[in-house]
Amino acid sequence: MSTVTSFNGRLRYFVNLDHPLRSAQTEENPNERVNFGERLNLGKRCAEVKRKVAARATIDAALPPSQHWYYLNFASVQAALNWLNEPLVQSAGEVTATARNDGTVGMLTIYPPTAPLQSPQRWAFESFNSPTDAVNWLNEPAVQSDGEVSATLRNNGTVGMFVIVPA
Repeated sequence: MSTVTSFNGRLRYFVNLDHPLRSAQTEENPNERVNFGERLNLGKRCAEVKRKVAARATIDAALPPSQHWYYLNFASVQAALNWLNEPLVQSAGEVTATARNDGTVGMLTIYPPTAPLQSPQRWAFESFNSPTDAVNWLNEPAVQSDGEVSATLRNNGTVGMFVIVPA
């Protein structure tokens, strides 16, 4: 399922691009369903977002033979952080981690890192009560750059986020 968030003033719309009816829900009224493109012209905006994402999704070069993607599972966020911050520290864009509701962490990562982080940068974990709180934190100075965040929007509305600090 692909989800695109489109901003229209202060109201956010969550669009399920794979749903056969291509419908949207408003954040203010989750029970209100709006047909795709109706009243909001979401179809045009979503198509534009998809084009931008596709344009950025180019492979510059394959991984060198010495690097591979790995899947790791950790019993806790702290165990994942301990692994991430051991030398060689994973670089930006080489980790995607899911902090689950039960406290465990699943991670896909490239190893060894291409350009290990150097001190004082390290991986940290932040929890937020809502996606809005997480976005507000991310947009405070200093703003995180591409690949410096791996966030999980959980079923209970909270957000768990691995982030490189300082940004």
